[in-house]
Amino acid sequence: MKLADKLILLRKEKGWTQAIAAKNIAIQQSYLSKLENGHYQPSNDVIEKLCLAYDVPINSLINQLKAKPALMRYLLPSAIVSATLGVMLLLNGYFALIFPQAYYTYKAQVVSASEKSLVTLNYHLTDNYQGDKYIEEFAGVKYEYTLLSTREIKRAENRWLMSIGSLLLIIAFSLYCYFRLKNSKTSLG
Repeated sequence: MKLADKLILLRKEKGWTQAIAAKNIAIQQSYLSKLENGHYQPSNDVIEKLCLAYDVPINSLINQLKAKPALMRYLLPSAIVSATLGVMLLLNGYFALIFPQAYYTYKAQVVSASEKSLVTLNYHLTDNYQGDKYIEEFAGVKYEYTLLSTREIKRAENRWLMSIGSLLLIIAFSLYCYFRLKNSKTSLG
């Protein structure tokens, strides 16, 4: 049970209106209304006044304060998820793990098994480095690939991954700061 609900229940058990309860507690009625609506957390002095007026032990109200609101329960885990996803995207973009930035041009030649002659074919462009030379065989014909050049390009996809990752890290940091701020305000009263 939340503190606000507990305060309403205690007031109704006494049969008091908010005006009478506020007078007996020695606080303003508008402040009591905000406490009962959950808009404010009472200070330690107000908690003592509430306990005296409603004739309840102080632990019964302090335990109600320790219950975290629903938003706070999900705030820290969502900050952790956001930070993890942000780091993953940032690293993927920086190291070009998903979208490679190096392309290799290979010159392909066919070595005909029957004629023992060399026939030059077209060029092959790939983002996988296969070595300076490699041979592949298709349908009984051997193809020899020789590396001609390597080309580095800047891909917009990697810049987007890094931007989104940075944004998620900023969101995670903001959520964490908000969580810490809310916790410090709640603990201070």
